[in-house]
Amino acid sequence: MRRILCLLVPLLLCACSVKEDRSACPCRLVVRPAEGLGTEGSVVVSMVQDGIVVGQELLGSEDFIDGCCEIVVSRRPTQVTVFAGITTMSLKQGRILDIRSDNQCDELFSCKGTAELNGDRVEYTVKLHKNFARLNLKVLNLAEGTDLRVRGTVNGYDLLYCDPREGLFGCSAPGAGPEAEYCIRIPRQLDYDLTLDVLQDGETLRELPLGLIIKESGYSFADEDLKDIEITVDMNKSYAFISVEGWEEDAFPVNF
Repeated sequence: MRRILCLLVPLLLCACSVKEDRSACPCRLVVRPAEGLGTEGSVVVSMVQDGIVVGQELLGSEDFIDGCCEIVVSRRPTQVTVFAGITTMSLKQGRILDIRSDNQCDELFSCKGTAELNGDRVEYTVKLHKNFARLNLKVLNLAEGTDLRVRGTVNGYDLLYCDPREGLFGCSAPGAGPEAEYCIRIPRQLDYDLTLDVLQDGETLRELPLGLIIKESGYSFADEDLKDIEITVDMNKSYAFISVEGWEEDAFPVNF
């Protein structure tokens, strides 16, 4: 169900006839995706003028695909940002999309662009890009009763600019005997400081530099569409095997 979160346009109620100069009249801006979303969950569309949110709407994915996102704004160039795939993450103050404590990132697709508003009604089509990565971990030679936790320093996104937001991120999973397989969705990173904590009875036994392993592979968090990553770590050795979605190379070793 659609609901308007905020609408701060002072000129929306002005009446304009066809004989008047209509440059001061508001515009009905319709935002729709160029293709299917590739994800489920809610969609939040934000419209920004001069760094201020002038319109924002939260709606279901089907409504967004059907072109139901229509917001009236001043007739001037408007920055449009879209985040789709929101399921567990929380929206704060109309500005922040936050990953909840001990949760992974949602399957987010997003984009940012500028709509030139030159008419009474303008349709603006957006192409969304994958803004999360699946990190598939396989850890060998774990001690019995060992738990794993991935932590980092990005815990969400700035809705207005689509930028990663700095903050504490952590997501844990119980170990599974001498071998553990663990898939976690991580947000786009600002650097390469992701860490895998190996825990037993709440105490840290070892910290593995996942970020360094990913960096040494040549992977970039600046890519428009983030690729999924697979890492195999042997606790008895000082190197890991990594493979990246779409790369021609098979899994290759990286020292750490």
